[in-house]
Amino acid sequence: MAKRKRRRFTPEFKAEVVLEALHGETSQAELCQRHNLSED
Repeated sequence: MAKRKRRRFTPEFKAEVVLEALHGETSQAELCQRHNLSED
């Protein structure tokens, strides 16, 4: 079985997602779907 490559996120991307989450305009599930992330 082939291993999946680990994705790397830039600090800018992380900050963007966190700021969106802190604004509370969308749910965590919506943010994860929009940015193709897992909810864990």
